[in-house]
Amino acid sequence: MRIKAILGFILLVFFFGVGGVYIAVTNARVVDNLEKVLALHQMDFLRDNLRNKVKIIQSDLYLTTSQHRTSIGDFVENGEALHLAGEGCFNCHHAEPTRQRLTRLRQGIEAYLKKASRVYTLRANHERRAREEKNASASGVHLLEEIDGLVLFSSDKMSPKIAKTREDVARAKNILLGVVTLAPVIFLVFTFLFVKRFSSALSVLIGATEKIKAGELTHTIDARLPDEFNTLATAFNEMAVSLKKQCEAVIAEQNRYKVLFESADDAIFIMEGEGEAAGRIIAANQAAATMHGYTVDELCSLSIQDIDTLESAAQAPARIRDILAGGRLEALVEHRKKDGTVFPVEVRAGLLEIEGRKYILAFDRDVTARNQTEAALQRSRQLAMVGQMAAGLAHEIKNPLAGIKVSMEVLLDELPLSPEDKAIFTRTIGEVQRIESLLKNLLNYARAPRPVFSRIDLNQQLENALRNTALLLNSPEYAATSRKGLQLARNLDPALPMILADPGQMQQVILNLLLNAMEATPAGGTITVSTKPGRGGTVELVIGDTGKGMSEEARAKAFQPFYTTKPKGSGLGLAITRRLVEQHHGEIEIASVAGQGTAVTITLPVEQKIEDESP
Repeated sequence: MRIKAILGFILLVFFFGVGGVYIAVTNARVVDNLEKVLALHQMDFLRDNLRNKVKIIQSDLYLTTSQHRTSIGDFVENGEALHLAGEGCFNCHHAEPTRQRLTRLRQGIEAYLKKASRVYTLRANHERRAREEKNASASGVHLLEEIDGLVLFSSDKMSPKIAKTREDVARAKNILLGVVTLAPVIFLVFTFLFVKRFSSALSVLIGATEKIKAGELTHTIDARLPDEFNTLATAFNEMAVSLKKQCEAVIAEQNRYKVLFESADDAIFIMEGEGEAAGRIIAANQAAATMHGYTVDELCSLSIQDIDTLESAAQAPARIRDILAGGRLEALVEHRKKDGTVFPVEVRAGLLEIEGRKYILAFDRDVTARNQTEAALQRSRQLAMVGQMAAGLAHEIKNPLAGIKVSMEVLLDELPLSPEDKAIFTRTIGEVQRIESLLKNLLNYARAPRPVFSRIDLNQQLENALRNTALLLNSPEYAATSRKGLQLARNLDPALPMILADPGQMQQVILNLLLNAMEATPAGGTITVSTKPGRGGTVELVIGDTGKGMSEEARAKAFQPFYTTKPKGSGLGLAITRRLVEQHHGEIEIASVAGQGTAVTITLPVEQKIEDESP
């Protein structure tokens, strides 16, 4: 295209140059012809002037004998004028024939002036003067004929030249008019063709660019474009392919980061770091939404202070300032779920700069399970300690205690004692028996036997336990206490499935919970036992009472070994119960409201793992 444009420009310059040269040459020729015509007209003027001078002298000759005779001075002046007029004819360039005629004319003028002067010099001899006057007049007539012949000769030559000059002027005018008319047309045609060729190719390129801009990265130019535009189209197609590959690489990279962002187990937040909106959440992953009970869109409409507790929210501005100063945050804070539940969160956060703006990138991990694991580990250490204590107590106390008990029984039977002394010995033997029971419970908690699973009916287990509890309530020990009139209510689901469990351990769990409920429920109260199928192949057992309930502190520490609120309690009953339930891969929870009662919920799986069934 560039070469064609240069060639077109050269052709235009050539055509205009040739036209200009032609016009210049034609104008030069026309001007030359006009100059010749003017010269001819000047010659005609000179010849007329010469004729007039001759006629003046002729008139002077005719008047020499009249009273109007010209003076000799005027005659001389007229003669000089005629001579100068004759010499003036030789100033122009003439062809050789014309110059010969002019030479003869000059000679004739000189001869004529000589004859005329003799007429003016002869005054006395009238006859001779008349003869000279006649000769001079004849010579003047001949001179006039010579001049007229020269005029006719010049006219014959000037007319064709004038006609030719007119033809040249008309031709030059027509050519100039044609050039002036056609040159813009030719220029416009060349320009139109060039612009059309240029604009059509440019339109294709612009259209392709617009499609690339609209997102059609696979679009290529299939049309064959002229000249350099085809090279440009090829480069454009290569650019489109390269751009598509680059975009695919960027999209793949973004997808990898998005997968990492969305599939992370920890909550990830990106927050505003500057201005009044500092702390506003602008991005969060699904783990963050699940952890806090919101959707991702709901989280992005909040700030980090909205999901902090009041204490953590008050410390948020200071933490943000530390991060913006270049520090990194590693802290344990508390967050609040959408339903108001507060849970511990381990936060690691740092500064993130994107396109000159400062953001905060935070990774949050719910450490509730870790805290529970740590609590379980601590409890395991306590169990290990209790096991060691139990083993030591069993060896160090059991045998001496048995000797003390036997000795006290022998003394009680053989010594003559007063009733008061017998009561003291009886109480002492009872306390020794309580110590033995405490040691037995301690050994049961520290070294709980491995359960032996079999298919049991949990409802039947509860019925047996409730019958034993009813007998216990009617015994003299409980009949005289404030628990008189205590009601036992049943709400057992007849469709409850059979479960795999250890019958003895389940009976111990149920009796422990029923005895605790009896201890906590006053006279006229009610103990309710309920069963129902649970979720995910489980059954639920709930033992509730209408007693005085538990404080939040007591509920939190209820399963800790040796923790008790009873005057004579060992603090091992609920701990042993929890241990037995966990050996059955179940869960136990306490719900209690002070002054309204307590409900203990046990969830047990219907089936157990195969390895758990081995002895």
